[in-house]
Amino acid sequence: MALLSADEKRSIEQAVAAAERNTAGELVVVVAARSADYGVFRASLAASLAVALGAETAYLLDVPLWLVFSAQLPVGALVYLLAGHSAWLRWFVPKAVREAAVTQRAFGEFMQHGVGSTRERSGVLVFVSEAEHRAIILADQGINARVAPDEWQKDIDTLIRAIREGQAARGLVAVVERIGDVLAESFPRQPGDQNELSDAVREV
Repeated sequence: MALLSADEKRSIEQAVAAAERNTAGELVVVVAARSADYGVFRASLAASLAVALGAETAYLLDVPLWLVFSAQLPVGALVYLLAGHSAWLRWFVPKAVREAAVTQRAFGEFMQHGVGSTRERSGVLVFVSEAEHRAIILADQGINARVAPDEWQKDIDTLIRAIREGQAARGLVAVVERIGDVLAESFPRQPGDQNELSDAVREV
């Protein structure tokens, strides 16, 4: 199931458009189902559980080894698939690994969607990664020259809390509105400003 419904995406797009009416800043919202595949961790878990289950089955039920071995592959494949679920990922993938993956993905999306290529270097990326329950806000150098990067921490906290509560859309609208207020004061709209980046939510 997608993190955002069609109506929620429209409400966020409208919030972005409204925010940009008062600032030269360009806001881009990107939502990812997860920031990495974590294949190594999922495969390790699948292999460990399949071997452990096979050994236990062979010991307790006196099942022939060939039957145990033939069952381990589908069991491992099932565990691998289940391990891709958000709750499982947050359980067995180390926090530092998840945070590094989200940071790397956010910087990649920053470049991919042109947030670092605006005329006034005025792009701001709001990145949410659902599986990890993480959020990152990245501003280009034009914004960073006027707004301290730690200004966004309260917005990151708002987003993380909203994701955990199943209210990601509400959190995104609130954060976009607050960022718009900050930028309107420190990076106001100038005559001739154009909307360089689409207001629509990007889902990746």
